[in-house]
Amino acid sequence: MHRLRFWRGKGIHLSVIFTAVVVLSVTLTAALNTIVGFEAQKDSLSRNTLELNQITANELSVAVDTIFDSMTQSLNSASAHFSISENRVKEAAKWLDFVRGSMSFFNSLALVDESGKITAASPDNGDLVGQVLKSAASKQALTERKPLVSEPYVAVTNRLIVLVSQPIFDGDGTYRGFICGTIYLHGSNVLDKILGKQGPNLNGSYYYVVDKKGNIIYHPEKIRIGDNVASNPAVAEIMAGKGGHMKLVNTKGVPMLSGYAIVPSVQWGIVSQTPAATVTDSVRGIVARMALVSMPFILLLALLVIGVSHRLAFPLRRLAVYASLLNKGETDKVPALRLRHHLIYEANELNRAVIDAFRVMGDRTEALSLEAQTDALTGLHNRRFFDSLLASWDRQQMPYAVVLMDLDRFKSVNDTYGHLKGDEVLRFLAARLIAGKRDGDYACRYGGEEFVLLLPYGDKELAYQLAENIRIALMVEDAPIGKPVTLSLGVASYPEDGASAAEVVHCADLALYQAKEKGRNRSVMYAASIQSNP
Repeated sequence: MHRLRFWRGKGIHLSVIFTAVVVLSVTLTAALNTIVGFEAQKDSLSRNTLELNQITANELSVAVDTIFDSMTQSLNSASAHFSISENRVKEAAKWLDFVRGSMSFFNSLALVDESGKITAASPDNGDLVGQVLKSAASKQALTERKPLVSEPYVAVTNRLIVLVSQPIFDGDGTYRGFICGTIYLHGSNVLDKILGKQGPNLNGSYYYVVDKKGNIIYHPEKIRIGDNVASNPAVAEIMAGKGGHMKLVNTKGVPMLSGYAIVPSVQWGIVSQTPAATVTDSVRGIVARMALVSMPFILLLALLVIGVSHRLAFPLRRLAVYASLLNKGETDKVPALRLRHHLIYEANELNRAVIDAFRVMGDRTEALSLEAQTDALTGLHNRRFFDSLLASWDRQQMPYAVVLMDLDRFKSVNDTYGHLKGDEVLRFLAARLIAGKRDGDYACRYGGEEFVLLLPYGDKELAYQLAENIRIALMVEDAPIGKPVTLSLGVASYPEDGASAAEVVHCADLALYQAKEKGRNRSVMYAASIQSNP
């Protein structure tokens, strides 16, 4: 096991960073515990909410079932009263008033004979008695001749109602019609009395009642009464005769935690539900309070970790930046490196090695860069530099002029005086080009005895004048061979003579060829006529 050792003047080993890693691990563990705690609390609260909603639905179903048993018994007693013929005609309306007042279950009561005609009603508005009922619920009651609870429908009074009916038979068993009670679903009714009027709930919970076909017959929002919600998963379970609880998305697209139960006597269902978002918000609030309490400690720990990490990583990061700049060839952006003392032993050793390596690399890079762009004989820029510079100007669409030149009869110089004298002549010309060009212009050796001047932002007339100055100066001065040498020069410009560097250089070459053809020792500006008459 490598033991941590302290070295005077060399810092400490990188293993000390493990302390910061431990602190960071504590922070990550706290975050993970918060996430796990959030999910656990959410699951627990969701289960409790589901169970409470099912308990609520069960309790409400018992209350509704009890009331419907009482309704059935009361209607059965009234049916027995009207099974006596004279009771069906003698003060029948008063008897219905008495029954309705004593039960307070129904919004209205009616006595209907075997043909479906209303013979008495309570309350008697004067327009119901004598009417023949044609609703599906009344026809079902007449046909089946048994106790029934109808689906919601619109009655002759234009009210949405539920009809509860009880058949009437004479003593000899002859069917004589039925007595029925109505529940006005949109008005004050027995369901309001049993279930209460639901006010705003802080957690958004509410309950509602559906019949056996999924029609809403009680809801805190009266406008929803009569809607069919059979597609709701909990209502589908109710229609299948099942109770329970589940997470679901209701017909309005809202995730809910629902408990539901059956009302056995009428096969209705009661759904008690809470928005799932309420549970999430509640748990989020708990977690937020926990985080608020722990935040100062986590922040303090984070600041400590950041400070230590920054202190330890700084020298390595600085060396990495320097290495990246050198790798990109941007040596001019690398500040002067010097040996510095850091806390990290490895950083000190690496810094010392990198400084030495950078010095060698910098020297080599500078030498190679200069060598790659310089003609070894003349010291001018070479063909590679020339091509690279023109390509850059092309990308920038920068105007420029090109002067392409060639020493006249240079082969005879080499043949007569030797190649060493020929090289001296080339260097002599290079020196005159440097002396004759403007600041900012570029002089290049194009190849052999060919040279070129590049004039950024220069036009053809300016380039021609510069070419003439160089040519004339060369004519009157003795070259290293003891007499003057002459030049032929071709001038072209971008974008006037070409849309690319290749085209412009070609035009300058054509102009140079024209100068040779016309007797040498002259400068020629490119024109379209040269292209057509080379």
